[in-house]
Amino acid sequence: MYSPTHQFELIGHLVRRDFRLHYTGSVLGVLWSVALPLIQLLVFVFLFGKVVPLDIEDYPAFVFSALLPWTWFSSSAGSAGNLFTANRDLLRRPNFAPATLIVVNTLSNLLTYLVSLPILLVVLALHGRPPTTAVLAFPLLVLFQGIMLVGLGLAIATLNVFYRDVGHLTSVALSLLFYLIPIFYRPLKLGAAYSGLLLWNPIARLIQSYREIFFYQRAPDWESMVYCSVASLVVAGAGFWIYRLQRPHVMDAL
Repeated sequence: MYSPTHQFELIGHLVRRDFRLHYTGSVLGVLWSVALPLIQLLVFVFLFGKVVPLDIEDYPAFVFSALLPWTWFSSSAGSAGNLFTANRDLLRRPNFAPATLIVVNTLSNLLTYLVSLPILLVVLALHGRPPTTAVLAFPLLVLFQGIMLVGLGLAIATLNVFYRDVGHLTSVALSLLFYLIPIFYRPLKLGAAYSGLLLWNPIARLIQSYREIFFYQRAPDWESMVYCSVASLVVAGAGFWIYRLQRPHVMDAL
């Protein structure tokens, strides 16, 4: 078994390799990590600013502050299904823990999110919403989301080895979640009953917390922070339990 230092160096190496592979052979390279969310933002601004106006002040800043963390979430969860099945040779190496692939995938997508952050700050500044001390909560939100994504990724990747439908179901669930979570509209547009359901959704609370610190320039309420931290640990615990339970059978199934 690798020592913690060796494991840390291995994860760092794989994250750098994974991040480079995303853009190898492209003309724009790493600029795609900025261009893609910007293009998506322009589509939202045109659609909900001109075609179906939602009458939300500073709409580009409103959408972008929530769109970036959602992209990190959907990219990590959406790609987790194939991590074990597409890396059979790597998993057969002695002393290589399959869970390493989940951590690498989560961190690699986090790196893409962090690269896009300067663009968000520019968009916020253009709308007169510079960062305040509320951004001090950002590392905590990243930590909660990272822990949740590792647990979720472990469950998805492990179950997908035995039931290949899991990867497809994950794609469907992410598509539904994108429209169910108020990323490009206000929660107040929904009825009271549905808004109540959002309070139970840890992803919705995380996305809203990012919007609180960047767009509304205020710290998230402590209740949301506690809820997100507990939900992250529960998801991580469930994912690790499924992984530990099925790990002895993963290589046979592959």
